[in-house]
Amino acid sequence: DEGVPVNHAIDTETEQKFTRSVHLIRAIFILSAIVVIISGGVFYGKGVVSFKNSIDEVRLGIDLVQTAARKTIDLTENVIQAEGDIEEELVPTAQVEQENNGEICGLNSEVSAQVRTVYVELTKNVDLLKEMVEGSLASFSHDLKNLITLTEKVDSGLDQADIFFYILITISVVLIGLIVAMLVGVFFAWKGVSNCVTKAMQYAIIWPLFIFFLVLSWLFATLFLIASLAGSDFCVNPDKNTQAILGQDEDEFQGIFFGFVIFYVSGCTIQPAGEEEIIALASQARVVLEYAHDLTELLGEVPIAGIVALCGLTIQQATAVKKFVNFSHDVTHLLNRAIVGLREVLACETFNPIYTTFVHKALCIEGVSGLKSIFTTTLIISIFSMIMIMFRAALYPIKEPDVKLASSDENAMEVAKYNEDSPGEKDAGDEQVVVY
Repeated sequence: DEGVPVNHAIDTETEQKFTRSVHLIRAIFILSAIVVIISGGVFYGKGVVSFKNSIDEVRLGIDLVQTAARKTIDLTENVIQAEGDIEEELVPTAQVEQENNGEICGLNSEVSAQVRTVYVELTKNVDLLKEMVEGSLASFSHDLKNLITLTEKVDSGLDQADIFFYILITISVVLIGLIVAMLVGVFFAWKGVSNCVTKAMQYAIIWPLFIFFLVLSWLFATLFLIASLAGSDFCVNPDKNTQAILGQDEDEFQGIFFGFVIFYVSGCTIQPAGEEEIIALASQARVVLEYAHDLTELLGEVPIAGIVALCGLTIQQATAVKKFVNFSHDVTHLLNRAIVGLREVLACETFNPIYTTFVHKALCIEGVSGLKSIFTTTLIISIFSMIMIMFRAALYPIKEPDVKLASSDENAMEVAKYNEDSPGEKDAGDEQVVVY
């Protein structure tokens, strides 16, 4: 018997199953794209913005540190300058003492004796103040200038962080743009549009760039994970860890200021080694001020001729003494105000809030939060981008068959039955039965 040729038709159920698969693939692809777009928005809106806020907070802290440090330098130099001015003005009066047998006021009256006593105590305490200033504040300005230099280096490093910030924005924008282009490709595929332009866009531009940025996403996810873990470990006890870091640079500080730095970092719980010296310096300045006041009360309102008569001096000598009395009064007031201002600047309320803004808020709140958000969104973007690659068939157009036929197995059975029942008809001619 001759065989009957039968065209194999596509089963309706198989076709429906295939259609459902195509729709499912495209739905998964679109949903994955939407997740990537949303994650990209969160990546920028929460992660990158928090990271940027952290940088801004660090810059604010640096500015506050530099401002406070410069103010402290000015006050320190004012103290040193005022003490030096007093020493300088003591030179003419010292010559007067030498010319009058070692006494500033050589007569034996009660007022003269008081002038001698007050002057001797004043000069003695000025010498003591000089020793304390040279011992406590000589390297203070040097340490503060080193602190400013250190913050300037940190500020310079933040400029590189700004570049990193713009790189993150670029990645976010480009990735979302590629996803939108792919969604447009899915739309064209759904409509059955396929030509050289769409193929060139997909294979020459979109997919290579998409895979490149996917690799970048994995790399950044790893880096942000490491940074987030390091930041979290640091922020478990930021004060202690900051003290350990500063301890490595202790040699950069020559004076007592390093003790104050540890004092601020510890939350003002560790008393600085130089605090007692500053307190003693303030007390000594107060003593000098009091003796300068006493001398002013004795001779401040007395004319030069009166000083000549009171102390047995020449007009030139009396003029030098009068000048010293008036000058010492003004300078000791300036000295006292400078030291009081220095103590206020060095107080916990000045530098500790700066440190809190710098480390606790900027690094441990904004910074770590931003890194966690960036890592999470980057990981989600990487995972769902790989899902999009797995279901990239959604971008391929599917053409429907022109003719829908019945099941080939059933047709074959009907043809076989027809041949068995009608053998005569087969012999009657060479007609072939073709069943579709």
